[in-house]
Amino acid sequence: MSNVADQPVPARSLRRGVLFGLAAGLLAGVVWYLVVIGTTSMQTYLLPAFGVAVAFGVHRGMRRPGRAAALVSLAITLVSLLLAMYYVNRHLVVSWFKANGDVKHIPLVPYFDWMAEVVGHALTQSPSAPIYAVLALVAAGWFGMQGFDVHDPQRRRT
Repeated sequence: MSNVADQPVPARSLRRGVLFGLAAGLLAGVVWYLVVIGTTSMQTYLLPAFGVAVAFGVHRGMRRPGRAAALVSLAITLVSLLLAMYYVNRHLVVSWFKANGDVKHIPLVPYFDWMAEVVGHALTQSPSAPIYAVLALVAAGWFGMQGFDVHDPQRRRT
């Protein structure tokens, strides 16, 4: 009886892992954005769910945990967190200006300088955002490496 770890990784599994991870990151970002719209506050405690969701998507796409899944999960989590944080903070800033009778135009499509400014503002507003963002990255790496199946060290792929 052959062990899963002994079988070669299919060439398409990395692509599937990236696509499933991107879909999970997009879904997590949309859910977070909708929560922020409903509550009108940043709700940073939801950020670790990004790491778990992306790692789950990558795991389902690659069908195995391991170092490659952990690295892909980390990269996708970082990108999806930055983009979601941009749109969430953009919404909050524009809403704040609108509520105070002013207008602030922040582009919908983020340029690098705008993204750095808005995400920098989000990360320096309170200590909770960077702490929960780091927890999201830790969760992505951990669950990417360990997987979501029953713990069986022989199934782990390095």
